Amino acid sequence: MSSTFKSLASKLKPFVKPRRKRYRYLRDAALMALLAFALLSYQQRNMISGEAPPLSAITTQGQPIALKQGEVTLIYFWGTWCPICRVTSPMVNSVAGDHKVISIAVASGTDDEINQFMTEHHYQFDVIGDEEALHQAWGASVFPAIYIVDKQGLIRFKTSGATSSWGMRLRLLLAAW
Repeated sequence: MSSTFKSLASKLKPFVKPRRKRYRYLRDAALMALLAFALLSYQQRNMISGEAPPLSAITTQGQPIALKQGEVTLIYFWGTWCPICRVTSPMVNSVAGDHKVISIAVASGTDDEINQFMTEHHYQFDVIGDEEALHQAWGASVFPAIYIVDKQGLIRFKTSGATSSWGMRLRLLLAAW
């Protein structure tokens, strides 16, 4: 009997190991997802919720811009020095064609330096130089930081780090709903 069991076990061995490997991959993927969630939650710990603070300023182009009730707005805190912002900014630029975007360049130099950066990268969204530390009032300490403000002036979504244009568009649509 024992030789029959050994024979059967040796025949089943190739089928058992891949299943264990699969479970190991699933376990590792779940741990990575949990770690990513914990890291993002930690990064967003200071980002404000609830009613959006007033936001009214002059852009680097000299035009007045303000956060107004009645329109869904994407608020984008970023920096010319930020490598992740260089990935996210083109996506914000594509969203800015269809939705209101107010961006705040944090620690990025003078208005002329920011405008030069915008021109070099072909970005078309409005920019405010963060001379008044607006990022602190909004609790943005990790960049890029994105807030979606709904028509009632409430922050509906917030995120930090890289994101996709379709993710921003989906959040903007949900905020308008």
